[in-house]
Amino acid sequence: MLKKKLTTLTIKPAMLEVAKPTAKAGEREMTKVDTYKYIKEQHIRERKSIRQISRETGLARQTIRKILYGSVEEVTKYKRKIEPPAPLRNQYRAIIQQWLLDDQKRPPKQRHNSQRIFERLQLEYDFTCGVSTVRGWVREIKKELNLEHIEAFLPLEHEPLGRAQCDWTPVVVRINGQDVAGDLFLLRFSYSKAFYIRFYPHQRQEAFFDAHEHAFAFFGGVPSQILYDNLKTAVKKVLLGRRREEQDAFIKFRAHHGFDSQFCNVAKGNEKGIVEALARYVKVHIFTPVPEFNSIDALNKWLEERCRAINERPRGKHKISFQQRLAEEKGKLGPLSVHTFDCCSRREVKVNRFSLITFDKNQYSVPVDYVGRMLTVKGYVHEIKIYNKETLVATFPRAYTKDQQYFQLEHYLKLLERKPGAVGQAKPVIKANLPAVFSQCHRELLRRNPENGNREFVSVLLLLKHYPLNRLTDAL
Repeated sequence: MLKKKLTTLTIKPAMLEVAKPTAKAGEREMTKVDTYKYIKEQHIRERKSIRQISRETGLARQTIRKILYGSVEEVTKYKRKIEPPAPLRNQYRAIIQQWLLDDQKRPPKQRHNSQRIFERLQLEYDFTCGVSTVRGWVREIKKELNLEHIEAFLPLEHEPLGRAQCDWTPVVVRINGQDVAGDLFLLRFSYSKAFYIRFYPHQRQEAFFDAHEHAFAFFGGVPSQILYDNLKTAVKKVLLGRRREEQDAFIKFRAHHGFDSQFCNVAKGNEKGIVEALARYVKVHIFTPVPEFNSIDALNKWLEERCRAINERPRGKHKISFQQRLAEEKGKLGPLSVHTFDCCSRREVKVNRFSLITFDKNQYSVPVDYVGRMLTVKGYVHEIKIYNKETLVATFPRAYTKDQQYFQLEHYLKLLERKPGAVGQAKPVIKANLPAVFSQCHRELLRRNPENGNREFVSVLLLLKHYPLNRLTDAL
């Protein structure tokens, strides 16, 4: 008995420490845990009753029962008996609730989030609290209205079947000191996780096809199947389920390379989560800080080297790289096509009276012999080619500005020969940006022979048909 009493006496001071206001939080928590242990030992080992332990420790019998038959969290957790007053929340509750209910009749991508609700409260109701307060209110109201839907996902394991996922993601790069907003093409294998990325100023069909060609060459084979979003460059019309009416050019492209296509359900980009995760990875690990190069070609060469280095990096406890895993599914890849696909967009255009055709909201010149005729324009990523049936008529660098005119002087030399008086105001001559010596020559010819000076200058320009510009410049 004496021993038991001594034990009780040594424990009781520890019990009193719980109530000390000067005790630190960590000490109080430890005391609570010691109390928990002590009560368990007294009840189980010493066979003491709950009433006796209550007298010795000074704790309520209900608390001891919770310790014995519940958990320590149930005892130590603070429980609020009465909800605190929240006049501000009650004031705005009906407004937020109505906005959330009205959203159910609107398109999913045009509904309020917490940030937008916060902004509207500021603008329309002079709201002065912080955005975190609004987030808490919105969370509570959505829960009460059963508007929160957390979708469950199945963990997937992919077999080495040579299947891949494809996507675009917007990025900003710096080219020649200027920020250029464009799109990054991503292709990633589902099993090996090996990937390829390439930058383009847009994601039009010609860029879409060109990116695939570079990806296939990079991997040395063609995936057996590629999973896509419902992007317009591939899908003409969404049908029932996963069925799609594909673009004619995309069908030809698939047939050329011999791979199958599959498409995500509408607004279900998570179904290609492997490539979505890649998009997040490259923005942090490759495009931060913003890469800076002299040209897009130089940027893409650098990106290709980065892809190769990351694919060959050992990963996991077994130190296996993406490239090693890709070797396991090499046998499932299709062979590269012997013939290249013509990765361009085609348009039939009519030449106007100024010997210009319009393509992609810009105008390009052709020889004056083709005025009034129908020509074919092939728009590639970096250039456009203009054809009369099978004959190449003109080639220009691809321009992505709008409402601009691009001339080649040789296209108008024949017309200038017939109308030499217009040479001083002719746009093709002005836009040709000829060396200054040409304008000096023109002025000198007009000074010597005011009547025939323009005709003589046109005869000088006609020499460009037979001699390169630098030689004619030196001669002048």
